[in-house]
Amino acid sequence: MKKKQLIGIFLLLAVLGTALFLLLNHQTLAGTQQKILPLLTAQIFKVGKADAIVLQLEEKVIILDAGEEEDGREIAEYLKKRNLNRVDAMIITHFDKDHVGGADTVLEELTVEKLILPDYEGSSTDYQEMMEALASSKKKNGTQEIRLREDWEMSWGKADILIEPPSSYEIPDASKEYDNDFSLITTLRYGETTLLFMGDAEKRLTRSWLAKNRDRHCDFVKMPHHGVYQTALVEMLEALRPSAAALCTSQKNPAETKTVELLKAYRVAVYETRTGDITVSSDGTAVSVKQGGS
Repeated sequence: MKKKQLIGIFLLLAVLGTALFLLLNHQTLAGTQQKILPLLTAQIFKVGKADAIVLQLEEKVIILDAGEEEDGREIAEYLKKRNLNRVDAMIITHFDKDHVGGADTVLEELTVEKLILPDYEGSSTDYQEMMEALASSKKKNGTQEIRLREDWEMSWGKADILIEPPSSYEIPDASKEYDNDFSLITTLRYGETTLLFMGDAEKRLTRSWLAKNRDRHCDFVKMPHHGVYQTALVEMLEALRPSAAALCTSQKNPAETKTVELLKAYRVAVYETRTGDITVSSDGTAVSVKQGGS
């Protein structure tokens, strides 16, 4: 009888040991799978008070705004040096010259598959030059023009991207400068990390975007409108709780002190392009930020 009990105990221990081994092995494999995600980067260029950003995931590329007229060539040369001549999408958040200015050069120098735009007509020379370059790129490269009035989602390698347009493109009465609140807002989710790019959203757009009641937490945010302070920033940071933020600024036009102080009060690491290019990296589990040669 005792012999049978011992055998039973040994069998039970063997089963438990096997189950424990399989569980630990599964957890190890899951951790390994998370760690082997390829590195995703966001290169935010030092181009003065303008937005010019390249997202890269292995051989895949997205351009998020193209700076001013002369900045398009810098973006194109940056990619060509890395043998990256094809762009999955170029997102122009709105049609101010410091976002759309270099778009025509990018369309002329690189093969852009999709051009994603807010659904309103610009009036500047930079906008017209982009549309002329787009017409040529449609014929030459089959570039697809996408105008957004509703949220737009795309899978990009192992990342998911959500682009949100404003709820309305109606121009407020007596408003001379309205483009900022027509900005497209882009959220990039990669593994367990989230990067957010706010365009030039001002308080009206920021508040309507927050009112959608989605989970807005992010690890990194490209702050809206070059660090100009707005009262909606408090509500925004309460929702986002980022660990790092970038502001596209220049020596002549640095971020407003009140904005920087607010970010620091929320324990956010602050980076401004006026002191150098900013590189944001994600391995799917954590986000790191480096500036210049640091």
